[in-house]
Parts: sequence; C-alpha cells; structure tokens
Amino acid sequence: MERPYRPLIGESRFRRGLRITGYLFFYPLLFLTVIPYYSLRVSGRKRLGIRGPGITVMNHCVDMEWFFIWHAARPRYIRFVAEEANMKRIDAGWFNWIMGVIGVPDDRPMAIASSVKTGLERGELVHFFPEGVIKRGNQKPSGFIIGAAWFACLYNVPLIPISEVLLKRPIHRVFPWWPPRVELVVGETLKPEDFIRPGEKMRKGAARMNQAAENLIRKTIKGHRERGQ
Repeated sequence: MERPYRPLIGESRFRRGLRITGYLFFYPLLFLTVIPYYSLRVSGRKRLGIRGPGITVMNHCVDMEWFFIWHAARPRYIRFVAEEANMKRIDAGWFNWIMGVIGVPDDRPMAIASSVKTGLERGELVHFFPEGVIKRGNQKPSGFIIGAAWFACLYNVPLIPISEVLLKRPIHRVFPWWPPRVELVVGETLKPEDFIRPGEKMRKGAARMNQAAENLIRKTIKGHRERGQ
C-alpha cells in the first residue's frame, strides 16, 4: 500500500512550521550517529553561502547522502528533489513529506517546475542527484540528467557541484564491508551567464553547464582519491 502524495506547489505556514520542527528534531539525532559512522568531512562549505537561491548537484553513491548535504549546508535549509516513489514509501514517505522533498513523477518530470521555483523564491537551496538513481560505491559518475542545469538557467540561479569522495579506512583490511570514510567537496559555483550564448536556445547552454558540473565532479573525485589512498 502506498502513501498518497501531492506535489509541493505552495507551502502553508503549518507545513513550513512542521518542516522546521522536523529539521530541529532530527538533525541532532542524525548528527550523533551518521557523522561518526562515515567520518564525514566537508571542504569548501563557504561556497554554499549563507543566503540566496541556488541549485546543488552531487554524485549518488551512498544511502545517507541526503544527510551529508543537509549537514554541509547547515544552517541553511536545503530542499531535495527525488523520485516520486520515495514520497509514497510506507517506511520513509512521511519523513520526506515533512521535510518538503519534491517528488518527480516518472511520466511528467517537468511537473516539479512550480515546486522548484517555490523553494528558490524563498532563497533556499534545491538539491538534485543528476544521475537519477543511486550507484552504490561508484566513483566514476556519468550520464548526468540535464534537469538541474536546465532549472538553473531557467530561473537564473547558480549551480553548485558537490563531489562525494569515498575513501578507504585501515579497518577495511579486516572488515571490508565497513562503510568508507566520506568527504564532500563543494566545488566552484557555475553561473548561467557563463554558459548561455546570445541568440542560442537555453537548452544548449544548460547542456554545457550540465557537462561542466559532471566533469568537475569526476575530476575532483579522482584527485582526492589519489591523494587520500
């Protein structure tokens, strides 16, 4: 049985209050468990800024990534974009609803445009996983979906690439199944005006921005893994 789900078009004061309450309640619990478990480190955090709208993208290779980004952006609020199926799950759908996750319908991906705009107009960060699905342990991300870059160009907001680097630990010699050490690297901000050319369709500029984000993330992961291992 699935939970009913309605896309976020507007947000009442009650729902916004519920979201903030959920953030204040769940963050300390997750901070005490997830951070030590993955030995999470964040570099370049200042690039996420303290105010103003923006879209972030990151490779998708660990189940708890949503909290990694949540932690990296703190004290800013970050709104996530995920498959609509995640909003309908019995186990976590309620949590995703409380936290204002934007569900993407498989047959109508552009239906989220109003929800993305709502978050950006509030000065929030909106996060996409451009690979679409999780690729556990993969450190060679590829095939980014253009959606995040397209929205960045459409609403004229910066695109911020975040690289998730998985590093080995000494304990892996004994317990290879132990979770890796995780490092998030917030990259240089990509601005729409640097990719959109006069007289050209916006989609072409968005495609260049999308490719630039993918290339930057791949290069960052490779460099940090070579240094860290």
